[in-house]
Amino acid sequence: MSIILDHVTYTYSEKTAYEIKALDDVSLSIKDGEFIGIIGHTGSGKSTLVQHLNGLLRATSGTIYYNGQDIYDKDFNLKNMRTKVGMVFQYPEHQLFETTVFEDVKYGPKNQGLSDKEATNRAYDALADVNFPDEYFDQSPFELSGGQKRRAAIAGVLAMEPEVLILDEPTAGLDPKGQRDILNLIRRMHESSGRTIILVSHSMEDVAEYVDRIIVMDEGRVFLDGAPDYVFSHTDLLEEKGLAVPQVTYLMEELRAKGIPIEGQPTTLEMAEKEILRLHKAGVF
Repeated sequence: MSIILDHVTYTYSEKTAYEIKALDDVSLSIKDGEFIGIIGHTGSGKSTLVQHLNGLLRATSGTIYYNGQDIYDKDFNLKNMRTKVGMVFQYPEHQLFETTVFEDVKYGPKNQGLSDKEATNRAYDALADVNFPDEYFDQSPFELSGGQKRRAAIAGVLAMEPEVLILDEPTAGLDPKGQRDILNLIRRMHESSGRTIILVSHSMEDVAEYVDRIIVMDEGRVFLDGAPDYVFSHTDLLEEKGLAVPQVTYLMEELRAKGIPIEGQPTTLEMAEKEILRLHKAGVF
């Protein structure tokens, strides 16, 4: 599986007084099994970008390839692609609509043409994957807590067995425990299935801890693209764009400025702990 964007531009309200260029000549490649974080300030093009990855939005210019096929070819099966590139929206209410959680999760597989028995099995498996409590299967999705709605929405996409899972701000509005639970769930899904995960987030700490690659968007363009330690080594550039690095990275930079020989670019508490223990054993502290 691969998704390639080739000089993609997208303009809202083109040729009107309200014209806004949301994506500007974006080219990038997403490979099989990657765990990618997309960050950027409000209006940078994050959500617009991911809505192009399964054809929800059509590029004003440029081309998108899925497994080597141009998704804009007239004979390309866009409906099938959307089951393979699943999207979990920022607000789960936008994709929960059935009378019960279980029926909602079954909807996707049934829409794929599976039998009721197959859809039921898919729904059970998906709800188990997200650790959704059995006692809420027959409850209205609109009576759930915020965290439970997130899990139900994710299960509804997982039931279609996508190759790529896109999550747009999946922890928005949750308390710290709920945020950690959802992010740990996403990490376990990536580790167990090997599917490609694309996480849109505003939290530097979250992307530093969980993802393998970060794409920084700014004014509709890819500003930085690389591993977390590479991206967060550009503190000044990120701050110029109204962004920040993880707090622990600032701390380690302060220690380095005081003459302490910090190695590498620690971006998580675990990495910082290992570096401090190394320095302690070396007699620096």
